[in-house]
Amino acid sequence: MEAQMQKDLRNLARECTKAGKHTEAFFHLTHALNADPDNLELLQMRAKALIQCEQYNLALMDADKVMSLAPNSGMGHTIRADIYFTTFNYDKAIENYKKGFQCKDGNKEYCMEGINKCKKEIVKDKELDRQYPYIGCALGIFISSVILVLDYLSFGKESYVAHPLLKVASTGLAAGICYSIGLLYRRSVKHLRRALLEPPPDLFNLNDKEDEDHPHED
Repeated sequence: MEAQMQKDLRNLARECTKAGKHTEAFFHLTHALNADPDNLELLQMRAKALIQCEQYNLALMDADKVMSLAPNSGMGHTIRADIYFTTFNYDKAIENYKKGFQCKDGNKEYCMEGINKCKKEIVKDKELDRQYPYIGCALGIFISSVILVLDYLSFGKESYVAHPLLKVASTGLAAGICYSIGLLYRRSVKHLRRALLEPPPDLFNLNDKEDEDHPHED
């Protein structure tokens, strides 16, 4: 009876996934896992559903459990790689695709495809890291030049920056500030990518309350 219920829940989850109802699929799979918490197939399916629901930290937990239950299998590495790729953490994704490829039961074709995709995205990322500061620099020069022209047309020689050296200095300053903004923007993008893998903030201190209700025994 329990095996039949688990099979029915697995089929329901597959139907929900095909229909794009990933949250509903997650609930069916969680129900099935309550009866068989170490079922690798169910854990893999739930991790994929969680990726679609953008619950990446929970998906990583399922991937880690798969790896602990089957350390020699490529399944856990592949799930982790998919999570990292979806969250734009390409360095970690390519590392896990390579580990999955090296496992005997690993999907070689799928992992190789993932490795190639990661390589392309890493090249694009590095190119953007180089370009954005200089784009910011050029934008700073353009904006400061427009402001200086408008200032000259409005105030002429009475302007506070009428001296040529002040004009050059203000343009250089604007270029430097915008160059720094470009650098900070790229760093913030990478920080946000890493933050996608972190659990949401515990606004109501639920973890602390659980620790109080269930103190650890030494």
